[in-house]
Amino acid sequence: MKNEDSTRIRFVIAAMALVVASNIYGALTHAGPRFALASTAFSFAVMVAWTAYRRDPVLARWLVIGFVAGWLEIATDAWLVANTRTLLYPRDEPMVWDSPLYMPFAWTIVLAQIGVIGGWLSQRMSTARATLLCALLGGSSIPLYEHLAHDALYWSYVNTPMILNAPLYIIVSEFLLSLPLVWIHRQAVAHSWPWSIGLGVLAGLWMIPSVVIAWRLVGPCAGAMIQFSCR
Repeated sequence: MKNEDSTRIRFVIAAMALVVASNIYGALTHAGPRFALASTAFSFAVMVAWTAYRRDPVLARWLVIGFVAGWLEIATDAWLVANTRTLLYPRDEPMVWDSPLYMPFAWTIVLAQIGVIGGWLSQRMSTARATLLCALLGGSSIPLYEHLAHDALYWSYVNTPMILNAPLYIIVSEFLLSLPLVWIHRQAVAHSWPWSIGLGVLAGLWMIPSVVIAWRLVGPCAGAMIQFSCR
C-alpha cells in the first residue's frame, strides 16, 4: 500500500508539472484556445492511460469525481459570464454553454490531482490540517493557471480586483471549493466506485456557492462586503 501511495503521488506531482509547463509555454507564446484544447486533451489522456496501466483504484475514483464535477462546473461558468460579466472567453473555439469544450476535462485533471494530494496529506496529519493545506493548494495552484491563461489568450477577466491576472474572488472561491476534497477522498476510498459519481455531483454543486460567496465577499469593484480597488 505504501509503495502504491508513493508511486501515485510521484505521478500526480509529475502530471501537475506537465500542466504547469504547458500553461507556461502557452503564456510565453500566446498560444490561444486551440493549444489549450490540445494540451488539455494530452494531459487528460496521460492521466487516464497511467491510471488504466497501473489499475489504480484511487486515481480512477478521482477521475470519475473530477469528470462529473467538471461537467457541472460549466453551470458555474455560465453564472459568472451572465451575472458578474467579469469572465471573457474567445468566441472562435468550440463551446459548451458558455465554457470552452476543454474546460470539463481541465477540471477533471485539476480536481484529481489536488484530491489525491489531499488524501495523501490526510494519511500523514490531522484531518483539519490536511483540509487546510489542501484548500491552500487549490487556492494557489488553480489561480496560477488563471494568471497564465491571460497571457496564453485562453480567457481573461475584467472589472474585478486582481492579484496579477487572477481575480481575488477566484482565488477565494478556489480555496472554498477545495475545502471538502479531503472528506471526498475518504468517502471515495471507503466505498465502491459508483459512489464517486455522487461525490462528483457534490463537488460540482459546491462550486456554485463557492463562487457566489467569493464574488459577494470581494468580487465587485463597488459594493463588495470586503472592498478592494480595481486596477
